[in-house]
Amino acid sequence: MMTALVLAMLMQGAVPDLPTPQGPPTEPVAEQIVQIERTMKRFEGGVYKKDGKLTCRIEASSGDKDVDMVRCGAMLRCLAPEAEELDAIAASDLPAADRSRQLQAIVAGAQPCVENAKAAGVRMLAEKRAGTQVTR
Repeated sequence: MMTALVLAMLMQGAVPDLPTPQGPPTEPVAEQIVQIERTMKRFEGGVYKKDGKLTCRIEASSGDKDVDMVRCGAMLRCLAPEAEELDAIAASDLPAADRSRQLQAIVAGAQPCVENAKAAGVRMLAEKRAGTQVTR
């Protein structure tokens, strides 16, 4: 239940610091991480604005709601701080190629954050599924 709450907060960008597991994962957790990562490869999606709020768009689900939530949460968490700038660029009078290039640069700059948030979410979900506690 706590993991679901943390994942929901992650999706809203409301978690200032994600739990940081201490040390390498146990074998059961490592097995779960491999399975979750394999499942996540089926996910296709992105983010967009709906009613003024950054929202996750799932084009192809991974087939696992929790895995989709981890992926969406990572994108939302890391792109939410850039939303105003993304909006300004999208609404600008720049030629389409320039707008696209600027938007892609912002998204590329957020990738390390997305990867770190995704890894933390995967670890949390793996620990939950393996029946272990996430530690700070």
